Amino acid sequence: MELRESVLALKELAHSAGRNIVFDPERFGDKLLDELEEGLTAFLAQIPEQLREEYEKRYISKYRDWLSAMSRTFSVMITGGANFNNKRHEKMNNYERSALERFQNWREAVLKRVNRQRRLVGWEEVERLQNKLEKLTERQELMKAVNKIVRNNKLSEVEQYEELEALGLSQKSIAEAMAEPMYSFYRKGFQTFELSNNLAAIKATEDAIKRHTAMASREDKEIPFEGGIVEICYSEERVRIRFNNIPDSDERTRLKACAFKWSPKNGAWQRQLTDNAIRATKRVLGIEF
Repeated sequence: MELRESVLALKELAHSAGRNIVFDPERFGDKLLDELEEGLTAFLAQIPEQLREEYEKRYISKYRDWLSAMSRTFSVMITGGANFNNKRHEKMNNYERSALERFQNWREAVLKRVNRQRRLVGWEEVERLQNKLEKLTERQELMKAVNKIVRNNKLSEVEQYEELEALGLSQKSIAEAMAEPMYSFYRKGFQTFELSNNLAAIKATEDAIKRHTAMASREDKEIPFEGGIVEICYSEERVRIRFNNIPDSDERTRLKACAFKWSPKNGAWQRQLTDNAIRATKRVLGIEF
């Protein structure tokens, strides 16, 4: 992969990030740079073109903070057990995890804002959800496979390492999976709550796919009423009310109370299409359909 200039600027830091946690820090660092390039490319593809330069700088900056924190971590497998400072080890690992969480939370918050501005509907949303489901399902299978390996007492550490590497895990992820848990009630690998949470996300995504598929499969329809027309737009997942004349102040207040908002672009009062939206439309207009 040909790395962009902003990514290559972190090469030295990436190589030093794993010097105390892996046997081959340069190979580890190159893999981090590849992952950075891949993640940054996917991130910027979702950002409006006029904002990409600024958000690329922010992305790189927060990734740099994580690499800096990682460079201060160490593993007993590399440094050796003599005079191993468990307290400092835990402190540095907490710094690294916090830096990674800040980066991930920032990235998710940015993409959430972007998605709110350009909300996918219809078959585009179904496709997005199917891609999400595929990733969640792959993660579930990966977590189960990792646990099966690291909790197999018949395998030596070297054998466990090799099998985890064959799964495609990074060296850092392998070290984390093989590490002794911080708490006595935890086990090596992924915890039960992590699998349960991911499974719940799979179920929620499957339900969303069914809901959006049903919506996208229906045809839009118009329902005239005295004073205007109601549009049930399944294709855009919106219910719209178009009045022949501007509604008076009381009627506008009722519309707002029922979560309708004026859309200058569409020239209509609208809200997201749900069963509650249909009931609200009937209630605010005093009609049945």
